[in-house]
Amino acid sequence: MLHLIEGAFPFFALPFVISLICVPIAKRIGFALKVYAVENNRTVHHGKIVQMGGLAVFVAFMISMACFLKADSTINGILIGGSVVFLGGLLDDMINLSPLKKLLFEVAGALIAILVGGIGLTSITLPFGIEINMMPFSFLVSFVWIVGVTNAINLIDGIDGLCSGMAMIDCIFFGIWFYYCGHIEYALMCGVLTAALIPFFLINLFGKRSKMFMGDSGALMVGFLLGVMAIRFCETDINLKGICAVEAAPGVVFSVLAIPVIDTLRLFASRWMRGKSPFAPDKRHLHHKLLTIYNGVHKKATFTILGLNLLFMAFAYIGRDWRNEILVGGDIVLFAVMFYIVDRLAKRKLAQKAAK
Repeated sequence: MLHLIEGAFPFFALPFVISLICVPIAKRIGFALKVYAVENNRTVHHGKIVQMGGLAVFVAFMISMACFLKADSTINGILIGGSVVFLGGLLDDMINLSPLKKLLFEVAGALIAILVGGIGLTSITLPFGIEINMMPFSFLVSFVWIVGVTNAINLIDGIDGLCSGMAMIDCIFFGIWFYYCGHIEYALMCGVLTAALIPFFLINLFGKRSKMFMGDSGALMVGFLLGVMAIRFCETDINLKGICAVEAAPGVVFSVLAIPVIDTLRLFASRWMRGKSPFAPDKRHLHHKLLTIYNGVHKKATFTILGLNLLFMAFAYIGRDWRNEILVGGDIVLFAVMFYIVDRLAKRKLAQKAAK
């Protein structure tokens, strides 16, 4: 592990320094252009807060990738697709695009990654060891997954440090695995993104006067990259043996991204059942429940969810050789129990406040 840290240091240093320099510049640009976070039924902030943190992360990530990696069609597809998704998010931050117009950028980014970069699932293991050739459905499954994860990560960007913190943890998980399995280009991509996120994470979570949000530009780009990395994790695992082999790669990926994915699916289903648009903003997210419990203290809510994310990763590691359906089912049960407890505590907190 020490060898890994020493070898990775130069590749962490450049994106970290660039991001550190770009964060205050992005904030000044945001003030100049009046790119402030819009308050709605989902937001928990008040006042004018710039949401241009994604610009700093994007610049640091892209410059570093250009310096460290020799591009091929796959890398080009990922970076161009990510840039398109970033652009859509940036326009939304600046002029407030409609959900449909923003979705078009996400669709374009996913299509570029799949058609130009060749990103896609080729096979998957079903119950009883049945292996299904995914090629007839690869395009559709990959497309839905990338767009879905992109939105799931964006939707958890509701409290300080949560989206960037979870993205860093997930990138470290994927990056270490890629490194030890010899997929250096993807390990490097994960490491660069992690380093680019660190300065923003610290300012977003601990800053007072320097407070700034990532905005849809950053959250959508990060979600897109995590969706792509998840597919690469499943694909590169297929022919591996020994310490790097993972029998339930899709299940492991689902575990790593379980909190944003399951919470998003839960919310969409809940809104649909109540006759509302799945994209209608509200305060029924897991992080909103935790904010109620912690009296609005973002740091406590953020670190609680990051801790729970590590719990799901530990579960993924334990069940990496189980069947996919068992691991995914376990994730759903674990999330259901966790959410039930959090929801009960939040309701009790609200009842205590009402009684005063």
